[in-house]
Formats: sequence, C-alpha cells, structure tokens
Amino acid sequence: MISDWLERISPCIRPARPGESLLAYTSRKEIQPGWTEPLRIIYDHELVLFSKGRFAVEIENKRYPCPAGTFIIIPPGRWQTSWETAGQPGHRYWSHFDWVYQESYGNTPSMTYHPAKPCFNACRRAPGFVPRKILHGRIYAPQRTYELADRLCALQERASEHDRALSRALLLELLLELLDTRTRTAAVPGRHAGLAQRVVDLLDQNVEQHGNLRIQDLLEKKLGYSYAHLCRVFRAKYGVPPLKYLNAVCISRAKLLLRDTDLHITVIARRLGFKDPLYFSQLFRKITGLPPSQYRLQTQTRVVPAKVAGK
Repeated sequence: MISDWLERISPCIRPARPGESLLAYTSRKEIQPGWTEPLRIIYDHELVLFSKGRFAVEIENKRYPCPAGTFIIIPPGRWQTSWETAGQPGHRYWSHFDWVYQESYGNTPSMTYHPAKPCFNACRRAPGFVPRKILHGRIYAPQRTYELADRLCALQERASEHDRALSRALLLELLLELLDTRTRTAAVPGRHAGLAQRVVDLLDQNVEQHGNLRIQDLLEKKLGYSYAHLCRVFRAKYGVPPLKYLNAVCISRAKLLLRDTDLHITVIARRLGFKDPLYFSQLFRKITGLPPSQYRLQTQTRVVPAKVAGK
C-alpha cells in the first residue's frame, strides 16, 4: 500500500543559511495574474499547495495542471518551472523539505536557475522507500489542510528553536493528510459514518436558508472535507447526494405549512429562504408532482361548523 512508506518518513524542513530568511523555504503568498517562476533546479523537495487560482507546474517537459485544491511535491535534480495559467489572482503555499532528518545542510545551495550549471551532487534525493513518481493530486480536506499550512508558516515566521521543532511535527501531519490514502477509503465505516450524520445535522440546521444557501461552501467550511468527498460518503450511507436530501427536507416542511396554515405561498417560500417564489413553486412541483396551490387544495383540513339543533 502507498500508505505503508509514510510510516517510515521523518520530514525535515529546509533551514535558512546564515543571512537568509526562513520564509524563502516555507511560506505563503498571493500570486498576481501572469506570474511565472523561472526555470530552475532545486536540491531538496518542495511541497506546494494551491489554494486559489489556476497554475501549471512543468517538470522535465511534463506539465502538471494545478488548479485550486491541488498539491504537488517537486523532487530535486529536475529542471522545473511553474506559472499562473488563467490570468487571475491566485494563492499558494510552499515548503522545502527532506523526507528524513538531515543533521546538517552546510553551505549546500537550495536551487540553481537556468542557464547556470547545477550541482547535481548536492541533491538530497528521497530514500528508496519513497515512491519515485511525482506526487500530485487533489486535496481531500481543504480546510484542515490549509489550516495546517497556515500554522506551519506562522511557526516559521517566529522561528525559535522550539518553533522549528514543532514545524517538523506539523509538516509530518500535513504530508499524512495529503498522502495517506487510508483516510479516503470507499467504505463508510467508523468516523465516515459519523461524517454523513454530521452532514445531515448541518443541513437540518440550515433548512430555512435553503434558497440562499451555497451547500458546497457551507459543508466544506464547517466539516473540512472537499464537497466531492462528502457527497461520496453521504450517498454511500443514505443513497442520495446532500442537495437532494436538503430539497426533500425543505419540501416536507413546505407541505406541513401548506396543509396546516393559511400562510400565503410567497410567505412560505420566504420562510424557507427562497427569495424567488417561482423557483420555490417549480422545485415543489418537481418533487411532489403538484404545484403548491393544488397540493393545498387537496390536503388542507378545513373545519366545518356544526349544525345547531333546531335550525
């Protein structure tokens, strides 16, 4: 399993040489449209997280698309460059590191830009148990991953001996979050079953905001997983995606209000967070087969006055 080798790593963040800033090796930055990184070779490994925008990384003439929500680990000793591809602002994190502890870096360089001649003997390559392929893919828990990256950068900004020791632990946690496939199994046992229930609870709490709700943003922000992952977990447990569940709950509440009250349909729509009553009516009809007004006529219980004796 790919995750087995992760139990053997002890990552070490690249330290700054005398006179250098630690932020050159572990930091975060807003990226301007059209940004390009010159062709270069690095001598350690570089983890890059893309949190906003669209980028591309090219390693030895092979291009890797890196939109927001993805990561890549660039190995040493290979010509590589990267750039912003959409002409829009972006944001990325980066950290130079080695897979195992390095006692001393001496005066070895960190990188060489083309056309200077690189010193390949200075490359600190991965140990044999680390996969040789380029590690590149989607970030499955964006919120938690970016929070870890922010904390890692904050520790580097303080840069005391204690903070540097904590940085190693945070980098290990970050790498495991990105690379340990055991956290992304297709089954829904244990905490994934609980995760599906947390989605239910969150949606139930926000039914009355249905019409104004961006479900993807809500779930990713509150639960710290990608929407695609949450949909897989939710569908595996309940048979429908979160949006269909929310629609069903919303229309169930609308049915009760139509049946048991005389509230105008527009008022019911707004109570459930719909600014557009027409959209609410269309959704109601799509799910029930009837427009709200007809459903009310067929189901509302009306009280018939009792006949008075002798009249």
